[in-house]
Amino acid sequence: MIEKLRRTLDPVCPERLVGPRHPRYDEIRQLFNGMHDRRPALIALPYNRTELGLVIREAARAGVPVAVRGSGHNVAGAASLDDGLVIDLRFLNRVSVDPAARLARVQGGATWAAFDAAASRHGLAVTGGTFDTTGVGGLTLGGGIGHLMGRYGLSCDNVVSYELVDAAGGHRTVDPATDPELDWALRGAGHAFGVVAEFTFRLHPVAHVYGGVVAYPEREMAAATRLFRDLAGDAPDELVCIMLLERHGPRQEPAAVMSVCYSGADEDYRRTLERRLRGPEVLEWRIERRDYLSMQQILGRLPYGLRHYWSAQCTSALPDELIDELVARFRAGRSRDPFNDTVYLEEFHGAVRRVPPGGSAVPFRDARFNVTGMAIWQPPEADEEQIAWARSVSAAAAPWAVHGDGYVNYVSDTGGRGLRERARRTFGDEGLARLLRVKRRVDPGNVFRSTYDLDPAAYESVTT
Repeated sequence: MIEKLRRTLDPVCPERLVGPRHPRYDEIRQLFNGMHDRRPALIALPYNRTELGLVIREAARAGVPVAVRGSGHNVAGAASLDDGLVIDLRFLNRVSVDPAARLARVQGGATWAAFDAAASRHGLAVTGGTFDTTGVGGLTLGGGIGHLMGRYGLSCDNVVSYELVDAAGGHRTVDPATDPELDWALRGAGHAFGVVAEFTFRLHPVAHVYGGVVAYPEREMAAATRLFRDLAGDAPDELVCIMLLERHGPRQEPAAVMSVCYSGADEDYRRTLERRLRGPEVLEWRIERRDYLSMQQILGRLPYGLRHYWSAQCTSALPDELIDELVARFRAGRSRDPFNDTVYLEEFHGAVRRVPPGGSAVPFRDARFNVTGMAIWQPPEADEEQIAWARSVSAAAAPWAVHGDGYVNYVSDTGGRGLRERARRTFGDEGLARLLRVKRRVDPGNVFRSTYDLDPAAYESVTT
């Protein structure tokens, strides 16, 4: 079956089909998360939308299982699979900016580093990934958390239209007018309906911000995390903060590290913000007026191939009781590798929460925080301990949890029992039924499989 598909695709992607005997096979198949050492039978690298459509059509005809790779950053390893076909979008990576119209056309294989660089040349930006090696497509289709979300919403809230290649290899322009239900599904649960060859984004004037990181010593962890919570409680739309309990700097000192991005122009508020941030004892201060592009790089980059397990819960609150337990959970982490166990906290306010529940497939609109145990390590023999640690962090947040798995881009587990119930808890009965109606219409053969594998045949009990 694979050999027949290879012969069919050879004239479609000349010299861009990679199999196990190819000298660059191991390099090309590598994913961000080294826990997933997937070995596809074939990797196709289409160069344009026509090639992409032909690859999808022929794979569906052959009945070969398919995975789609943007940047390969998905923590669950969904960008690859064993034995089947990986459609690798790395050559579909062009970014075109129209500064007069404040629009960007971005192909599905582009990274946020490329997008941010192109937009920032014109003093423009949109909510994008806080780690800029993340793919534009994967992040946006799952919602898209970033430094501008309080002011401009999630990444998906800024999409004007999608150029989608469906399971038959056909091309669809999707927006709220042409296909409102598919447009709704693509905004937050969009990995299961086709391949977005190109996004059109609405851009915003953001050339500079007041931002960076401030680190607090271990003894200030609880106080600093309470400050993070309190800042979120009265934050203007222009302020977005992220808190990391981690080992910081060249000496790997335990610290609370807050990422701060204020994109507003109110100097009185900026001075007040600085005073509040300097309330606890400061270990390191790197907050200043900076260009937005440098803000997007502030959390650094991780090499591909490290082992990751993330366990997250969206919560309705961040009470003192939970903060104290999260500090204790951080201290219980044992990885020193030199990567370490991080408690990663994000907050939602402003434009994120003004989109009404049901206005998009994003399930966590009314949540206040996202609490993640982010375990990162290298030796495989530490897998069991590291997974248990990450799960212990999200378990601490469980009494305040809302919306099941919450932010689907952070889900590490995609198989096993209970997957359908997890999908129901995450999207709700009505949301899941709505997703399945779209799936039955657009991809009834389940060519494209997401975190929850929305195979219509597996959800016969869900209202149609």
